[in-house]
Order: sequence, then C-alpha cells, then structure tokens
Amino acid sequence: MFLTTGVFGFLQPFVPLYLISAGLSKSQYGLVTALGTATALLIQPILGRISDLLDARRPLMFVAAVCAGGAYLAYRNADSFLTFTLLTAAGVNGFQYLNAVGGVLVGRMARINQGGGGAAYIGYRVWGSVGYILIAIGTGLLVNPALSGRAALSRADLDTAFRYGPLLFFAIALVALLVPDARRTVPVVSNMSLSLPEIHADTNSRAERNRNLNRFLFAYFLYQFSLYGASAFLPLYMKSLGASPLWITAMFAAGVVCEVLVMTRVGRWTDIHGRRPALIFAFLLMPLRLLLYIPATGPLWVLAVQTLHGLNFGIVGTIAIVFVNDLAGDSDRGALQARLAGTAGAGLALGPLTCGWLAQKWSIGGMFAVMSLIGAAGAVVLLTKVRESHPSPVPLTGKLRWLG
Repeated sequence: MFLTTGVFGFLQPFVPLYLISAGLSKSQYGLVTALGTATALLIQPILGRISDLLDARRPLMFVAAVCAGGAYLAYRNADSFLTFTLLTAAGVNGFQYLNAVGGVLVGRMARINQGGGGAAYIGYRVWGSVGYILIAIGTGLLVNPALSGRAALSRADLDTAFRYGPLLFFAIALVALLVPDARRTVPVVSNMSLSLPEIHADTNSRAERNRNLNRFLFAYFLYQFSLYGASAFLPLYMKSLGASPLWITAMFAAGVVCEVLVMTRVGRWTDIHGRRPALIFAFLLMPLRLLLYIPATGPLWVLAVQTLHGLNFGIVGTIAIVFVNDLAGDSDRGALQARLAGTAGAGLALGPLTCGWLAQKWSIGGMFAVMSLIGAAGAVVLLTKVRESHPSPVPLTGKLRWLG
C-alpha cells in the first residue's frame, strides 16, 4: 500500500507537465489522458473477474506493476500523440488494478462484512498516503535543481522524474509476490441448496444491493469526473502562477498530509455511524473547493485550498472502497471493486478530456466553475438516491461527532 499509492506522488504532479512539455496542447493532453484511461472501462472488469475465477491476485499484481513501470519508463522515448496514448493506457491500467486490488486484499484479510471494514481498510491505506508524501516531495527535490530558475519547463528538465520514478513499479512487482493472498476457505453456497423462499429472499437482496451499488457508482462517477478532471490541470494552473516543480509537489503533498489526519478518524467513525453521512459531507465540500481555486493570486493560495483534499480523498478515496466491500462477498469482491475502479477510470478519462476543451476555450478558471456544477449534481444523487451500506449504523443524534 505504501508503494502503490506512493508512486502516484510522482505521476500526479509530473505527467501533465511532461505531456505539455512534449508539445501537446491542453486539449491534446486531455485527449491523451481520456483515451489512455478509457481502456480501464474494458480492462479493469476483466481483470477483476479473472482474479475472482483464479482466486488469486499475486500474478495479476506482478504483471500490472511491470506493465505500468515499463510504460512510464518509455515516456522519455515517446515522440507522438499515439505513442503517448498507448503508453498512458498501459500505465493507467496497471496503476488502477494495483489500487483496486488493495481493497480486495484488505477486505479478505479482515474478513469483515458486518460494518467494521472502515477502520480495517484505513489501517492499511494510511501507509499509502505516507508513501505519497515522501515520494512526491522526494521527486520534487530530485527535479528542481535542474531548472536553474528557468520559467519554462522542457522535457529535459523533467526526464529525471521519468528515469527514476517508474522504478517504483518494479519494486511493487517484487513485493506483490509476497502479499497475503489466501484462497477462500468457505465454499460459495449454490442456490440449488436453498429452499424456494430463501432463493427469493437471496435474489431480492442481491437485486436491491445491485440497484444501490449502481446508484452509488453514478454519483461516484460525477464526483470523479469533476474533481479529477479539474485536478489534472492543477500542475498547469500552478505553473501559470509561477510555481516551481517543488511548489507543485508540495501542493499535492499538503493535501495528502491532511488526508492522513482525516483517515485516522473517519474509518472508525463510519464503522459506528455508517458510510453515508461522511460521504455526503465530502461530496458537498468538493464543488466549493473547486470554486475556491478560481480567485487564486499565487501558488500559496492553491496550496491552501488543496488542503481540503484531505477531507475529500480522506473520506471518499477510502470509504467508497469500504462501501463496496459492505455490499460484496468473497466470491464477487474482485468484480465489484473492479466496477468501482472502472467507474473511476471513466471519470478519469472523460473528466480531463472535457476539462481540456473547457480550459482551451474558457480558461482554467472557467473550467473549475463548470466542474463545480457537475460535482454538485453528484452530491444531489448521493443525497437523494443512495442508501446506507452499513448493516447496522448507530443513528446520529444532534451534531456530527467527527472526533468522538
């Protein structure tokens, strides 16, 4: 978890800068990201189903890590729109699977389907945030000395990040061979062994869970589409405000520091009071956060607003996985987490594509405003359509006791 999430600490700040420095426009950058990420819609569900059928995750983790590492390592030799798109597709799919499988492994190790999965998952996931902070700052320090005060960034300035950063994926591949990956010990019960009333009850329960999951995934898509579509342009926005690469990595790291503080409390809180109240709070906060970027006068303003990411990812980035684990069993956990990853992939594909067009046409500030409206629509869907996944939450009385 430390390495898998940590590697995003070099991808998130430097992939946008590198693609722009390679000669792509904002709209072309959005299109490369969209086309590369869109393949997750096809590939992630297949990988999830294969892992469920094999009842094994180590082999797929190894292959995913090697593919992603090789793809990002090859960035330095890419010289065309098509090449960058293909490499981005391989890198994103490897990274997406590694993140999705983390939720599967923790869900199976914890063996919790009675509402206690929040603290269990976050107990592991918080190490990913620590990895992100260290790797993001480390990469910023590694790249920054090469700039010598220049305002414009060239590919040569950023090559160092893509010479060493992708090696983290090969470290993940080696560690993946050692992760706990116990097979199912309880056989899946066939409906043939159930009585007719039990069959109907089981079918109705599954149908209702699927409906609730589909509604949640739609709200989650709108959230991912707006937040991460806009976030893909934060490095470019920071650069337009005069920020150095170290400032950019510090901006992302600041949000993750706050994310760690939130994670350490929110998992246990949702184990008591349910997932929905925390998710609603984060979904409502996100559109406001996007609006706050618009009047930025310098890098420090953006860094301050980015600390709100702690409340966004600290809640949604973890509790969404726990929400899906609440609805899953050991026989379909991989497939359901793959659906979550595929939904995230759709948002990450279409969001930057749309934001690239908006930023090119109306400026990055106008893009933030439009994405805020779409994020607000996701909050409305969550608030009005999605039911609680926790089997027995303690009702909230009075105010939200986040620190209780």
